[in-house]
Amino acid sequence: MGNEFAVCCGVDVGKWAHHVVAIDTETGEVLFDSKVDQSEREIRAALSPLCAAGKVRVVVDEPGPMSRLLFAVAKDMGMEIGFLTPRAMAKAIEMYGGDIKTDRRDATILAEVASGIPKLVKAVDEKTPERHRLAAIMSHDRELTAEVTRSANRLHALLLAVCPPLEELMAGKKIQGGLALLLLERYGGPCGLRAAGRGRAKRFVRSRKGFGGASGAKVDRVFDAISEQTLVLPGAEDLEDLIRMEARRLSSALESRKTVAKKRDAILEAIPEAEILMSMPGVGAVTCATFLAEVGDVTRFPTAAKLASYAGLSPKVRQSGRSVNSVTKPRGGNRRLKRVLVLSASKSILFCDESRKYYERKRAEGRCYNSSITALARKRLDVMYAMLRDGNKYKKK
Repeated sequence: MGNEFAVCCGVDVGKWAHHVVAIDTETGEVLFDSKVDQSEREIRAALSPLCAAGKVRVVVDEPGPMSRLLFAVAKDMGMEIGFLTPRAMAKAIEMYGGDIKTDRRDATILAEVASGIPKLVKAVDEKTPERHRLAAIMSHDRELTAEVTRSANRLHALLLAVCPPLEELMAGKKIQGGLALLLLERYGGPCGLRAAGRGRAKRFVRSRKGFGGASGAKVDRVFDAISEQTLVLPGAEDLEDLIRMEARRLSSALESRKTVAKKRDAILEAIPEAEILMSMPGVGAVTCATFLAEVGDVTRFPTAAKLASYAGLSPKVRQSGRSVNSVTKPRGGNRRLKRVLVLSASKSILFCDESRKYYERKRAEGRCYNSSITALARKRLDVMYAMLRDGNKYKKK
């Protein structure tokens, strides 16, 4: 099978520089082989001479933030862009043999695979500006969510080291509550709280915006918890300084998440498909935003089954000769998309009759909880695909 591109350009991307190898698909001649700085001027200078040979395709192995400028320049110059999946790249490296790992070798492999087996190259989804913004915001939100979890875990560990009863009172996500963080930021722990006194702590909380009369009872519960421990554990004062610092960090991360959520919601209002998706029970702003950012234009998938495969929700069937068929759990696909779809499905059984009935039917067939929820997520994905394809909101049967 011939290659429609005259030149295939393999790029091993990096933070500050890319290694670029360009190959003439007809003769196999190497047209370019050099490091290129991560700047528009340098990228244009490297790619411009290739246009004289004909149609050019630029292929990378990591279509992420590091390749955004490269893709933008290539598209502006009229070139096609694509990438190899991690699995295809790993197979290609194995096929070439050897255990040498260099940027030049990876770029050469990308260029030669794109030239010799063009069907392995996947097209990069063309997102609208709103979806690009949504993808960037959701990526940042995931980082903030991870930071909130890490900070909360550190705070739990510090409280446990100075006053276990206080940590128990603020167990789980209670520590992320406004009053808990307000007290921890101000007073640190039991030593700081005892020094301030119950009355002063109550007056301080009531002076802050958003805390009403019920805050007094909550402060009482905090002081009741620290009163259960009369001993001051060694190093408590130093640890309470760390508690103040960690509480401020957690509070800042939570505020940042609120700001990001406002930006996310504003973008979703500008995307017509968002209203369609969110009409489905169990699809909230996070699920909707992740879906739109990861999937892009749903019409690039010819069928719902193709979309399910991309999301990692299609089971693998293995058969060889007369052996018994084996259906195994899918392990590939887009993990971020799969995660939100499965979480959405698990929540939907609590208030959606259709989801609950389907889930109960799968459990009656002998499936475990995880298998039943995954099957439900696949079923709901089929419905979401049809909704977006036809432009119709969710309707109960």
